[in-house]
Amino acid sequence: MHVYPITLIFIILLVLLPDIYLFFRFMHNRINKSTKILHWIISAYFLITSCAILFNINHIISPTTHYKMIMFVCVLGMVYLTKLAFCTFDLVFFLSGKKNRKIQYAGYGAAVIAFLTVFYAINFGRFNFHKEEVTVEIEGLPDSFDGYRILQLSDLHLGSFTKSQDRLRPVFEEMEAQHPDIMVFTGDMVNCFATECNGWNELFDMLHCKDTKLAILGNHDYGTYYEWEDEDYKSMNEIAIRQKIRDFGFKLLLNSNHLITRGNDTIAIIGVENWGTSKHLENKADFAKAYKGTEPYKVKILLSHDPSTWERGVRDTSDVQLTLSGHTHGGQVGIDTPWFKISPSRLMIRYWDGLFESKGKQINVSRGLGCVGMPARLGISPSYTVITLKKKK
Repeated sequence: MHVYPITLIFIILLVLLPDIYLFFRFMHNRINKSTKILHWIISAYFLITSCAILFNINHIISPTTHYKMIMFVCVLGMVYLTKLAFCTFDLVFFLSGKKNRKIQYAGYGAAVIAFLTVFYAINFGRFNFHKEEVTVEIEGLPDSFDGYRILQLSDLHLGSFTKSQDRLRPVFEEMEAQHPDIMVFTGDMVNCFATECNGWNELFDMLHCKDTKLAILGNHDYGTYYEWEDEDYKSMNEIAIRQKIRDFGFKLLLNSNHLITRGNDTIAIIGVENWGTSKHLENKADFAKAYKGTEPYKVKILLSHDPSTWERGVRDTSDVQLTLSGHTHGGQVGIDTPWFKISPSRLMIRYWDGLFESKGKQINVSRGLGCVGMPARLGISPSYTVITLKKKK
């Protein structure tokens, strides 16, 4: 793994600057030598461990070890963001000539808020699952599919929920209680490794629907975010991930399609592999291959993990009326109100969360149930979506 200098510098400054400030501001001439030594031992522990993780992350294959590593990063964030918040206000107080002690008190409040916010996002926010319900009107939808219900789940990233299966049981029970006609998974079952799927069969066995369960692969399901020393191991891991998804009861659409028939009416579900644009993942999507055989059917629904695929090669060049995507996680952090919602994802991708319509076509982007990177959610709750198809009048 390439260690970016900016990341290393950021970690060093995040740890050192608050500890240096606190030492000279409050400890230098006020505490005994033993306490000073303890202060720097703790600081050195966080700094050395953080750098060690950064340089050795590419050698960590075990999901359990990876999860412990992520939780250490969470603790680091809680401790040092709290310190940083306090130091910022206290520095303003100090530079003002100590004339307004309310600024210092505000620093104490900001420190408490920072700690509680990160603590909530890690321990509660990422488990605050919600159901989103949307109605999609499709022109020419056959009468037998009017009211057809699709349950879309996405971006589980199972490795981020290591040892947390019991906390996901309620949302799996809730999804089972929806009794959808069809269930679709729109990619990113894992972070990188097939072993992340171990121990999840019981929960996935709970999920049933009237017709079938379909799935596609996301960018993380190819194991490309790990620099494999042996290409054979990489291929074996990718094959194992696909088999695990099938073991969970899903039919995997690899640039292929599936027809749903009710009486004399048929709709086509098309699934493409991930359309990658980064150096980590080549473009594996073959829309022409996936589309083949669906020409006679007027209503087509596309499963494509990355929503940017919709603009790049689906909306304007095909007759697919509805696309279902994931990938963005809604940014994991943001503000979501009945009147507006905003997130860092909105700055990077136009179609980032929810249902959008453009040029007579529609796309629903799921924010997913899981997390990538830091296992935390704040303001953007994890969710699955129940989509009801209606005939456009």
